[in-house]
Amino acid sequence: MSGETKKSFRLQMLRPDKQFYEGDVVSLTVSEPDGKITLLPGHMPMFINITTSMATLTEAEGETKTFATGEGMLAVYSDRIVLQSDFLAWEEKLDEAIKRRETAMAQEKERRRQSFLEYRLNKIEMAKTFINLEKHSD
Repeated sequence: MSGETKKSFRLQMLRPDKQFYEGDVVSLTVSEPDGKITLLPGHMPMFINITTSMATLTEAEGETKTFATGEGMLAVYSDRIVLQSDFLAWEEKLDEAIKRRETAMAQEKERRRQSFLEYRLNKIEMAKTFINLEKHSD
């Protein structure tokens, strides 16, 4: 196998909630803070911060797919690449994915607001309890 050039590499793309994609690809183009980078089979191992943008991959069979990425990390190994991002969506499903993300973010914001409100109320109750304990200990 020495001297034989690899024709593809394994790509695994992960979101916090699930595996988004896994397959053999011949190229991957993503955005990093300094611009775009295209990775091909046999690329030198490295870690890359990726930024929010549109990206493309070309599968081993020749089909090119476009997708959106959020902030994340790309780990390039000798035989595979692992892309982890807080947001991944295929171009044709981007509007739907953005709506889902906005809904999830609004729900999380409301959950945090409610949690903070409960925290404050519990703090007030605890203060009242200490005041009552001090009154009864006198």
